Amino acid sequence: MGTSLTKLVFGFLGFALLASSASAQSSSYGSGGWSFVGRKAEVKRQARWTLDEWLATRDRMRWSDMWLALNSPSPYEFFVIGAANLAKNDINSREFQFKYGFGAYASIFGIEFDHEDLIGSGYNARLHVRIFGTNVQNTNLTLHVGLRQRDEGAGYRQTYAGASTTLYWNRFFGIFGQYRYYFGSTPGAPGGDVRGPRYEGGPFLDFGPFRIFGNYVYERESGQGGYSAVGKGWMLGGQLFF
Repeated sequence: MGTSLTKLVFGFLGFALLASSASAQSSSYGSGGWSFVGRKAEVKRQARWTLDEWLATRDRMRWSDMWLALNSPSPYEFFVIGAANLAKNDINSREFQFKYGFGAYASIFGIEFDHEDLIGSGYNARLHVRIFGTNVQNTNLTLHVGLRQRDEGAGYRQTYAGASTTLYWNRFFGIFGQYRYYFGSTPGAPGGDVRGPRYEGGPFLDFGPFRIFGNYVYERESGQGGYSAVGKGWMLGGQLFF
């Protein structure tokens, strides 16, 4: 009897310990399992597409587009230019003349007109195509073709082509460079068929929409009968963008 009671007591204690261990393992598994399920549900919730969030995103994009429209540069640009031409030439005694002109752009296309005294007095009209850069008052590379009307002799015209570049070193300071070649002239030029290159370049400073610059200009032309002329020197002036 005593032996049977002892066996019964030990059996009951063993069963209780086994049940307690199983319960602890089950609780641990349940906690870990629910944690995994919760994380997975959270990932799904964050990736879920909803109409409410789409409408909110659309409204934010609408406000962003409005801000960009108000703060982006206009595709239309205008400028006026004026300069004191200190260049000298070997044809006459002109040593101090003025250059003045104006221009306009619509996106990458522009037109420009100016009057200048260098080797002689001339009026220029040209078409610009900007192949790099967002606007005139920014780092850019621009091609141009044009027509020049000269007053010397009986008066004559020349077509020309060239390229110009503007490079900003920082937000205020930069350099400008331009190359142009004048093709053969119409009859009436002092040297017959006059043609030749022109180089211009120098530093500038921007103060908002206003620029002051100093460009060194070199132009050479030659024609028939040994005709040759050179104009070179500094051109100091300002340019207003609007």
